Amino acid sequence: MPADFHLLSPLHLAILIAIPVTAALLTFATRKYPSSALATRVSLAALLAADGFIWYAYRYYVQGVRFPDLLPLELCDASFWLTAAALLTLEEHTVDLAYHWGIAGSGMALLTPYLRTPLHTVQSFLYFTGLGLLIIGVLYLIWSRQTRPRLRSWWFAWWVLNVYGAAVAVFDFLSGTNFMYLRQKPMSSSLFDILGPWPWYILGADLVALVLFRLMQLPFSSRTEAVSS
Repeated sequence: MPADFHLLSPLHLAILIAIPVTAALLTFATRKYPSSALATRVSLAALLAADGFIWYAYRYYVQGVRFPDLLPLELCDASFWLTAAALLTLEEHTVDLAYHWGIAGSGMALLTPYLRTPLHTVQSFLYFTGLGLLIIGVLYLIWSRQTRPRLRSWWFAWWVLNVYGAAVAVFDFLSGTNFMYLRQKPMSSSLFDILGPWPWYILGADLVALVLFRLMQLPFSSRTEAVSS
């Protein structure tokens, strides 16, 4: 962890608070001016895409990261582009995955960030901006009632996560990469630290994901709640 960043410091807390506040402000604006919904969604998707492309370009040209490490196979990468797609299409399966993977995975990445460079650098800025935009996008979609996760979407998201994780594990084994930390824990403090050694922390994280996904489904358990678009 860089020396200029401390978990739950005033700056870290300010970043965490700014994310739901921004989503709430966008939601308020859309409810007041419903015609702005599409423009807001497209703008958020465009910002996500711009942040993503800048992130990959920075890692390639500045940090010298090459194939296969440059591939967007981390869970946050998948959630990132799923959220952009959900904002543009409102497709229900994409929304399910963006909600569960994005909020749970990126939320954890924001609470216990794995920063490789000091806070004032471009990489750290893009890290927080990208994850923040992802969560803002998902919260905005749901709070503005343009869409919501389907019933039992938590089960769908968990099974797709396991299939995706199995595919990434095979790729890690063949290429020697460590996407999704399936071969080794991150160097910084994280939830994995309390889940035991390899491979037990992977099984523990899978169970934690199942519980989180189920809890995240609870606000959407009613079959009668209407969704306005």
